[in-house]
Amino acid sequence: MDEGPITHPGVPQDVYHTLGNKTLSIFVLQRVSAAMVLLIVTIGLFIAGAQPTLRTTPFGDVTGYATLGAEICALLFVIVAIVTFLIGWFVYKNFKFSLGDDSLKIKKGVFEKTEVAIPYRQIQDVDIERDLSFQMMGLSRITILTAGQEDTKTADGDDDRNEGILPAIDHDLAEWLQAELLKRANVQKITEQK
Repeated sequence: MDEGPITHPGVPQDVYHTLGNKTLSIFVLQRVSAAMVLLIVTIGLFIAGAQPTLRTTPFGDVTGYATLGAEICALLFVIVAIVTFLIGWFVYKNFKFSLGDDSLKIKKGVFEKTEVAIPYRQIQDVDIERDLSFQMMGLSRITILTAGQEDTKTADGDDDRNEGILPAIDHDLAEWLQAELLKRANVQKITEQK
């Protein structure tokens, strides 16, 4: 699926769709912290290796050790960056959704694959969330609240038990999907007046 919304109205039934190309960058950026630490250490070691004060230490000339350490960190950075991208790509490729006749289906997982079917009759609300980075990229996060489900947010703001989450999806598609899910669930959408 391309970044643009699925040809809506009329999303094909029981066809699984990915979340869009922009979502891949979000999945990779969420996992990039280890690679960034290695990049910072690499830059720091290259800068330290270029300092003339490292040539006259009590241990002798240690610029070679700083350069060797920087090269090792650079190699580790490349390896970790590739692994980070591959993990993000696998998560992205395995996260799909489908509007079925009677339920929204969400498939996810790389090693432990899960498929969740959320019957339309159980949907009570569909929330769209957009933090600053999502607004800049034109993305939204959809959270689907179902009957009998409590709003269980953890301290960091994530829903720890909520299976009805599309973590990053094009904003236009998110608004259409919210309206479509609420329509299929026969829930009236309440819009805030600003």
